[in-house]
Amino acid sequence: MTLEQLAELPIAELEEAVIFSEWRELRRASTRSLTRTAALMTALNYEPTQPPHQVIGVVGSKGKGTAAAYASAALAGLGYRVGTVMSPGAVSNADRIRIAGRVVEEPVRRRVLLQIESARRQLPPATAESGYLAPTGLFLLMGMLIFAQEGIDVAVAEAGIGGASDDLSHWPLKGVVATGIFAEHLEILGPTVADVARDKASVVTSSTRFCVSFPQSAEVAQILIQRCSSREAVLLESGPWEYRMVEHLPAGFGRTNAALGVAAARALHGVVGAEQEADLLAALRSVQYPGRLSLHRFGEQECVVDSAVSAAGLDAALDYCRQTWGHQDHQVLVCLPPSKDLAGFIQRLRQFPGRKVFVEIPGAYTGMPERDAWPWEWVTDDQLDSLLRQGHTLAAGTVLFTSLVLRTLRVDAERLFLA
Repeated sequence: MTLEQLAELPIAELEEAVIFSEWRELRRASTRSLTRTAALMTALNYEPTQPPHQVIGVVGSKGKGTAAAYASAALAGLGYRVGTVMSPGAVSNADRIRIAGRVVEEPVRRRVLLQIESARRQLPPATAESGYLAPTGLFLLMGMLIFAQEGIDVAVAEAGIGGASDDLSHWPLKGVVATGIFAEHLEILGPTVADVARDKASVVTSSTRFCVSFPQSAEVAQILIQRCSSREAVLLESGPWEYRMVEHLPAGFGRTNAALGVAAARALHGVVGAEQEADLLAALRSVQYPGRLSLHRFGEQECVVDSAVSAAGLDAALDYCRQTWGHQDHQVLVCLPPSKDLAGFIQRLRQFPGRKVFVEIPGAYTGMPERDAWPWEWVTDDQLDSLLRQGHTLAAGTVLFTSLVLRTLRVDAERLFLA
């Protein structure tokens, strides 16, 4: 298909053709290629040192999106024009890239997608030996190209998976946020948690001024300390001031990760004057990040949607539902691949008195759990709309599932915050 023909496609089809084509063809035969991304940047005549010169990168195993959202809102409240790249989007791929909290307009996205495709056609074809351009890396590059063209002051960019192994490593980061790092994606980043931590910590380079970290295990904390010390980056934690800024959030992982984001904004900005706090608080309290303990109306019912993938995350979501509704007669809908903590979910839900349903998304992930592994109801995603109308609901699982739930609920993700 020619570039002219591509330009006539609906935006979703254009995005599919540009962003996902190499991954769909080679994902079972090869891996992402950072070298190929670097070659694409050269073909685009783009240098990662181009504006915006201030980039905060967000790495970790869970909670990166919350930290990125609140870092962006805090910076906007402090007067910066902020660009944000999230991985993945909350509702669709369109809301991965934002300026000042709002989804980038379609004509801008279309223009940059065509620029990327034109440059990609200058490269040798992707093969199993060369590796492919990863979708997360292409969305990140797309966002950075847009930010360079739109005059952004600061970019907040969420890693896909990893750190050194992720395309985020192409950019010199002024600051880093490290959310909780634990045993996830061991088949890619492992085999040990220490390996995962070293990979993620590697985005701290000689360009990095500070790293704000979640309270980590002793092993992970030591790796971060050593990496920051060797690169002369200051290692920080969020403190009482940052928690006061986000005390409107439910206690738990969400509030902690939000405080990390605020701490990163403060570290970049410096001293926050008393006269700035009102604007900062207004921006933070305006954050609407669907899929992270978000509450939505659907007809006569309500639904809490949370991207929990561990037993601890599910506990936090169940507690939030009890506090919100004052009872436990709601239903819980779950969707997890075998690689996530399905056993932990089952253990926690055995004592839950309400309805428990596993929602299968045919063709999703690299496989679904065995049907016999789930001791309760099992349905396919074509019944989701009907299920959500049958009572108050907690929908918990991977972002692939929660984004489907949010689309079914007709949730608008156009803005992340107001500032």
